[in-house]
Formats: sequence, structure tokens, C-alpha cells
Amino acid sequence: MVVCRAIPTLGRRIAVAERQPLRLASRRASNLSYDRKPSADTIGVLPSSAHPPTVGSSPPSWLKDSRSFASAPTVQPSITLYQYHICPFCNIAKALLAYTKSDFQSVEVNPLTKSELKPWSGEYRKVPIALIDGKQLNGSEDIVDSLLNSPEVRKTLEKRWESELTDDERSTMNTQQFMESDSAKRWATFAREDLAALLYPNICGSIGDSYDAFRYVDNVESFSALQKMSIHYLGALAMHFAASKVKSKRNITDEKAALRKALDTFEGEGLQNGDLMYSSGLSCPDMGDLAVFGVLYSVRGLKAHDEAIQCRGGPVKDWYERMQKEVALN
Repeated sequence: MVVCRAIPTLGRRIAVAERQPLRLASRRASNLSYDRKPSADTIGVLPSSAHPPTVGSSPPSWLKDSRSFASAPTVQPSITLYQYHICPFCNIAKALLAYTKSDFQSVEVNPLTKSELKPWSGEYRKVPIALIDGKQLNGSEDIVDSLLNSPEVRKTLEKRWESELTDDERSTMNTQQFMESDSAKRWATFAREDLAALLYPNICGSIGDSYDAFRYVDNVESFSALQKMSIHYLGALAMHFAASKVKSKRNITDEKAALRKALDTFEGEGLQNGDLMYSSGLSCPDMGDLAVFGVLYSVRGLKAHDEAIQCRGGPVKDWYERMQKEVALN
């Protein structure tokens, strides 16, 4: 279970050209890019001719991993999320979608070719990208902003708060508080800028670990056998070098200790060592909780996830299990 913020800054090109035998991996690695905040001019409504085949009636069979929720309060927007399975930023967006019971379809993007994004996404070739009623939104922050400004999503949140919060809590909770309270902003920033970057060296610190991180491609039916093999080997190699760059940039000598320290901070200052159910301080999560959960959830099934959650135990494990029930991602 691992990371993505542009794989630390995974939007950056991974250059390994100094090593002749790894030249091919270097060229492939430049394609492994993740969510970074896009400029305003990259966001807009796609012309009808540029819409990918995933939008519209009768989606093709390669549209997988759809989430359906039965009790939408009103007509939900049409949402397609383009993602990498192990991208933390994609999983932040998915956590909010699931928490707000939004129907969506997700499309797994080939990290080497980005063929699922060409040519309709323009110059922007990172993930996540969402199409919400035909509007292209680049990056998890803009996707979150758009969802929380949707009347349907707000109505769903208000219903949750009505049934889950105490009278005193309901008087203070609203969409702005959910997204922009001091705690929500602090822990959402922590998730994107610190935790996501630290997870990456923990899942790709060795070639073997990096190879394991890419095993998810075996379950992507839209990828051919050759594509799966290429992604598995070249992607793993590229991610390992990217993880090494993150360690160097952040002066990390022990990635496991660095991750433990980050989770110590969240446990102590976010959860008050277990006195709080959620970092929101309320009896339901806010966007800070969802962001931290999404990043950790991205590495589910990997050794780093077990070490960060199951082996750690305590308040973080208890919080994570509560979040799994609240978010209900499969």
C-alpha cells in the first residue's frame, strides 16, 4: 500500500540516464507522474469531441472498480476517476467519494504509456484526473473542492451529520468546517506533503519491495499480458529510483523510523493519544481524517501498511478501523 504525490513529487521525471543499462527504465520512469496542483488554465469543460470513451452511455468493459451507492438523495453527477491503484492522492479523492456515497467509475491508467489519458486530457498527464459531468478536474485538491461545492454532495454530508453528530456538534459542523477548519487543513496538508512522501520509500525502498508494490497490475483486466509485465518490471525499477531521490531530498536515513515519527505526530497531536475518535475532534471525520486515511489506504496489502497500522496498534489502528467503516471503500 503506497504513495503517490507525484511519487513524492512523483510528477517529476526520474532520471537515471547516468547508467547506460537503465536508459530505457529512465525514459519509462518519466511517465510515472502523480497529482500536483495544476494551473487554472488546465481545468475546464472538455469539448464534446474530446471526451474519452468512458463518458456516456454503455461504458466499455475496461471501466472497472465502480462504486455504487443506493441511497443518493438526488441525481448524482456523472463521475469518472482516472487513477493509479497505489497513488495516495487518487485514494484521497476516492475516500471522499465513498464517504459522500457518490457513484463513480474508476479507470486504471497505464503509468508507462498514459494511453487512457490521450489525447483528451491535453498537456496534463498526471493522476488523479476526474471527469465530473464532462468537466475535467486535475489533481486531488481540485477534485475535492469540486465535490464539496456540489449540492448533491453537500446534501449527503448534511444527512450524515444530522444522524451521527450530537446537537452541540451539529451546530458547528458545515461544509466549510469540514474542509477548512484548522484541524482539517493541517492534517490534509500533512497527508499530502509529509505522509505520502514518506510512504513511498517504505514501499519501494528495495527492488523487491517495489516489485511487490506493482503486483496490483495483475488484476487490471484492461492491461494486456505484455503491458502487465512491462509495468511490473519497468515501473518497479523506476519507483525504486524515485524513492531513493525522496530519501536524499528529505535527508532520510531510516525510512521506517521516519514513518513511525510521522504517525507518532498524528497520534499525539491529531488524535490526542486516543482521547479523540477523529482528528476533527468530533464524532465523525473531516477532510483531514479522510486525507490521512486515503494516503494510508493506498498501500493496503503491502508490508508497509501492516507495519504502519497492524503492527503499530494503539490509537492509530483504532482510528484506522473506524475510518474503514466510515468510508467503506472496497
